[in-house]
Amino acid sequence: MSAAGDMNTGRYVVHWFNGDGAEVFFDGEFRGMIADTELVVAADPAAPPARKYTVRDGDRLMYTGFIERAPATGETIDLFPQRYQVEQPAPGAEVNETGWYLIYEPDGEEIYIDNTFVGVVEGGTLRVAVNTTLPPPEEFVCRNKDRGTMSRCQLPPLPPPGGTVHVYTRVQPAPHFSVSVTPNTSSLPAETVPTPLPGFGAAVAAAGLLVAARSLKKR
Repeated sequence: MSAAGDMNTGRYVVHWFNGDGAEVFFDGEFRGMIADTELVVAADPAAPPARKYTVRDGDRLMYTGFIERAPATGETIDLFPQRYQVEQPAPGAEVNETGWYLIYEPDGEEIYIDNTFVGVVEGGTLRVAVNTTLPPPEEFVCRNKDRGTMSRCQLPPLPPPGGTVHVYTRVQPAPHFSVSVTPNTSSLPAETVPTPLPGFGAAVAAAGLLVAARSLKKR
């Protein structure tokens, strides 16, 4: 693959609306930086199809997107950010009742799931194990003592056994008139805007429902 578009091959267009300059990696290999909200990545038909891409801001992992298929010759696949994505366990992996939420937040955020403290975000993420045979948790809360802020978000459905649900609360979804809305399930997480805290017992007042979109199309 290369960052330059080649119409003799297929290509991916990575769309990113959280600011230019973010670095994009395909299966761990650097492919370029976001400029004017996108990056074009040409597909190499001789190489194995890419499985996932990541977006990073310095040392912070901002987003992990999963790629369903490779583009055909002359085809463009648009990759739009979503509010959450489900990662199935790797083929052949040993699977039990444990699954994971991978929560993407700024470093230092304290995360509580249904009022239980589960950890502090480092490197942009916090990985939380859950028992997939138990009733699903309802919400998680992010608190930052230094900034005195808190946000409350609904959790997506439980991960599959051995799988991971990637949860993004600060990703800007695609504001594009030609994009069809195709959420993974009928239930998407709702997020509150971080609100100043007079104390940790305060509640967040406003909540907004944000949806993510993704489109595959030929150009």
